[in-house]
Amino acid sequence: MRDGADRRKDHWTTGLVVVSIMACGVIVAGLLDSGSGTATVEDAPGFPSYITPTVEYPVDIPGCDAVEPPSAGETFGISIFGEQSYDNPRFPWFSALKASAMTAAVLDALPEAVAIPLVSPTESLLFEPIPVYDQPETPDFEDDFGGVTSARGPLLRDSAPGSLWLSVSNANRPIPPCVAGELDRRTTLPDGTVLDADDTWTEYDGNRTLSRSVAGYFPDGTWIHANATDENFAESDPGTKYSGQIPLSTEELTAIVLRPELRVSTPVPAGTPPPPTSCGSGIGSENDGPALTREDLDRLNSVLDAAWGEQSVALSKPLGSLQLAEYSDNSVCEDIEVVTPGSEGTLGFAIEGGYTIPAEPDKYDPSYDPQAAKATRLPDGSVLERRDGYTSTGSEPGTPSVTEAGRYVTLTRPSGTQVSVSSTTTAPATPLPFELLESLATTPGLEL
Repeated sequence: MRDGADRRKDHWTTGLVVVSIMACGVIVAGLLDSGSGTATVEDAPGFPSYITPTVEYPVDIPGCDAVEPPSAGETFGISIFGEQSYDNPRFPWFSALKASAMTAAVLDALPEAVAIPLVSPTESLLFEPIPVYDQPETPDFEDDFGGVTSARGPLLRDSAPGSLWLSVSNANRPIPPCVAGELDRRTTLPDGTVLDADDTWTEYDGNRTLSRSVAGYFPDGTWIHANATDENFAESDPGTKYSGQIPLSTEELTAIVLRPELRVSTPVPAGTPPPPTSCGSGIGSENDGPALTREDLDRLNSVLDAAWGEQSVALSKPLGSLQLAEYSDNSVCEDIEVVTPGSEGTLGFAIEGGYTIPAEPDKYDPSYDPQAAKATRLPDGSVLERRDGYTSTGSEPGTPSVTEAGRYVTLTRPSGTQVSVSSTTTAPATPLPFELLESLATTPGLEL
């Protein structure tokens, strides 16, 4: 995530470079100022160039009583460590349900002509937890960077890819002044809301990104920034990464920013469901197979729902709730809460491709694994593996330890598809029986 200012209050809407926040990784964010004219941030031999448009000054900007000169750009880094949670008492205005309501409002505000391709929940404009930073020694750091939730997602318009990034915070500080190079126009609404619009571009290592943004500063202290670009961030080839078409107009971005559900003072509507939970490793599948389609996902979910039938085990949602794994386009997964008394825990399901059938174990081989020797080879050539897992965590003196148990089943088919099913619980609950997990793993039709 990138949002921020190279100086206090002034540059919150300065040129944004977007990366995602992974739930339990290390993220580095920085700032590249775009208001200093045509120049290269790195122009030494061997370093890529970073070029922005020339900024004219002095200049009149519609809606601005005064315009300040651009300032020199700076860069610095910040890091995010550990698991990020929606339950942060420092920001009582934000919660998991608030994130879900905000995401629903953004999706509802998208024009009919704009679609979101099939991606994982995290990449579907889901507002993420407000991160906890390993705070650098930067003056006014918390004011400029703290308390921000962001969302991002790819968009398609007329088959041309692009992206949308949003951030929302409870700023409670003065509205930034007009700065040359930071905005094209400012609009002040009757209720005091201020909207800043900007169309610009940046060029990194010879590749140009078109960008359009609208920032909203609201009387209740909400700051919202919406930024649309022509960049397909899932594409690695620079030749096809930039479509040349921004998927949203300024008016459409403004409609998103003005959605009342995004404001910090708007309560969460009754009945708002929790946001979808992500699954998968967060690094994507190594399989080079084709990307899955919504039709593929619907087919797999229908197979699972039919296989579950009239099971006596109660789940928090249908078994056919597979979604793309984090940052992958060719593997699916889900984590479902088991609510049957005595088996409370999590039922995990994953389907990936690109695997090979495990070799027959040789007990005379130094690397012999007795666990692998328990694998069952099925008539069709598939290999079925099962294992148990137990962990016990310590606790404060005088309180009992916590024991977690798991049962894991993996089926590897000759086609390369691997189906993994798991049941994990915390004592005194016990995992679901192996027989049930194996029956799910071997369900016909779970091929990618």
